Amino acid sequence: MTQLTVGRDRRHASGTALDPASSTGVLPRQAPARHTRSTGRDPARARTSDGAPHVGAAAVPRGLRTVGYLFALAVWSVPLLSPAGPGNTALPDLAMAAALIMSILWLRRYGGKVVLPYCLGVGILMIAGLIAAVHQRVPLAGLAIVQDLFLLLFAAGVANALQRPWVLRVFLQAWCWSGIGFAAVIVFAKLAGLSTLAGINPKNGGRAALTMNDPNMAGNYFLCALLVLLATRVIVRRWIRILGVILLLIAILYTGSNGAGVALVAAVAVAGAVRIRKTRGPVFAIAVVALLLVPAGVIAPNVNVAAIRAKAADSVQLLQDSIGRSGASSSQRTILFTEGMHLFRTGDLIGLGPGQTKQTLTNQGAAYVKEAHDDFVATLAERGVLGGVGLIILIFAIGVRLTRVAARPLPPDVAAMIPRPEYLLGLGCAFLVSACFYEVLHFRQLWVFLGLVGGLDMMVRGRWHR
Repeated sequence: MTQLTVGRDRRHASGTALDPASSTGVLPRQAPARHTRSTGRDPARARTSDGAPHVGAAAVPRGLRTVGYLFALAVWSVPLLSPAGPGNTALPDLAMAAALIMSILWLRRYGGKVVLPYCLGVGILMIAGLIAAVHQRVPLAGLAIVQDLFLLLFAAGVANALQRPWVLRVFLQAWCWSGIGFAAVIVFAKLAGLSTLAGINPKNGGRAALTMNDPNMAGNYFLCALLVLLATRVIVRRWIRILGVILLLIAILYTGSNGAGVALVAAVAVAGAVRIRKTRGPVFAIAVVALLLVPAGVIAPNVNVAAIRAKAADSVQLLQDSIGRSGASSSQRTILFTEGMHLFRTGDLIGLGPGQTKQTLTNQGAAYVKEAHDDFVATLAERGVLGGVGLIILIFAIGVRLTRVAARPLPPDVAAMIPRPEYLLGLGCAFLVSACFYEVLHFRQLWVFLGLVGGLDMMVRGRWHR
């Protein structure tokens, strides 16, 4: 993680320094408060229903409020990918750019430490992609490098902005409420038979994608929202959280994404194991995992997967679009993996250039022409060995930060907002699993998540602004 110190101290006209690290940015009180009627509660110690200190928006500096609301808008807009602009740009990119620019201006004005998480891994990926693009003479491949830089800077902007607890709360609330809201839309549209609103088209059968065009991306989006909702308590009412979990699970089912289903199982398993370790100790956690794995190892070889797929294929539309097509989906992924690795082995170790897998397969007359649908294969084929090194470093950096966030105590007011950070570790594992089924490195929700992890990691290490 790279740290910079930017800006300079700004002072009030009276000569009192404004503390840029303050969570509220409020000037020290100059005169004693007037006596008011006692209510039995100290306003300075007011807390929300989840136990976190309450800081009203009016007590937050205008610039910081703007930063928080713009990042919340960026989170809300993540699934709005249709209609798309040139270079796969969309509405979320405008919101993300506005939030990034405002956060840079805020940091420049008030100074403090600025972190650039993930810069080493992503930097190597960018250099490898640039070398491959120049070597293969494919200038349009440079667009992917620009996208990498933009997403890296956005994640850094999120990580730095979330050091202010009020911004963190607004950010998490936006993520949870937007996930629940879009899940409600897709469930309503599916039940009402509104195919256009649900994002259903003949190409994807009965699978819903909302405005994300790709059902797998939609499934991953709802999976992220579900795990963030489980990790946090920024939505106070329990019945709303339970309803949100139900809606998000149904939305994942309607996308028909088998990858999201597998990733969800992996995430819950990891989060559950970490939770047991925290509450009952490592020995008990190992025992529980062993007791679950042994029966699974005995039962799994005796399960007739082909028969289950056949029954699902002849069942209702929901099962046809998920389990029923899992056999064909697996075979397609196998073909894509074989073709991608063939491109890597027959290449020159430098790579084809970012985003050139499909075009290269077309030129070679391959039997099955598509993008790699696998971040590991795509990185090796398109960015070569150097790109593979960068991807390993990036995964390691994410894993280290997530482990610290899940294992070490968060500051009390942050822990009140995120009482179960192990679900964030589970979400990181879910992304790792999903990267084997489709390319997630340019999923916007991944970089929103990585920004959150970078900010929380600063908090558990004590390098944050209050």
